[in-house]
Amino acid sequence: MSQKAFLQEFDRAAITAFAPAGLADSGAVYTPRGGGPGVPCSVMVDRGTQAFGDDPMPVAVYEVVISLFRAEVVGERDAVVEVDGERYRLTDKLSDDGSRVRWAVARA
Repeated sequence: MSQKAFLQEFDRAAITAFAPAGLADSGAVYTPRGGGPGVPCSVMVDRGTQAFGDDPMPVAVYEVVISLFRAEVVGERDAVVEVDGERYRLTDKLSDDGSRVRWAVARA
């Protein structure tokens, strides 16, 4: 099994376990940039994530980060994710390990 296949299987199992415990949301809806039909998906929302700049004197800022799972949806800049009654616009792709894609978001 490749690392990518392992990560996809692990993430699938993690979402299955985390959603009932309230650590993930399996009832989110992804809407592509420019509209179109919404796609049901699972997400993990990390609120209060600290981000530091590249300055010589970096200052921490707090942001919200949403993890999408490639098996369901990859995401694109300016798309919208609605989860638990809140809407977020994807702003910057932070990481992509071949299974989970992490996005910085802004309230939509």
